[in-house]
Amino acid sequence: MIKRLKMIGSALSQLGCVTLTWDVTTTNPNESISSRAYRLDTRLKSFINGVFFLQKDHCKSAYDYDLKLAYNLIKQHEDREDVQTKST
Repeated sequence: MIKRLKMIGSALSQLGCVTLTWDVTTTNPNESISSRAYRLDTRLKSFINGVFFLQKDHCKSAYDYDLKLAYNLIKQHEDREDVQTKST
């Protein structure tokens, strides 16, 4: 249940990132608002880290988490391609 809530929170943050940022050249639809704030080193980063003050450097943690998700997705795709290649 907790994992599901985290996934929903992440999806809402991604939606917020795409909805609230006007510069589409610097916006990735698969990153959270916090991750984007860290990556671009915006003033918003200090505000977000203040809101999530219980977590040390929330924006960096969000960025690292987004990278981890992207890596896992790539890894799953590569593993799938390896299985398909071996079966043919």
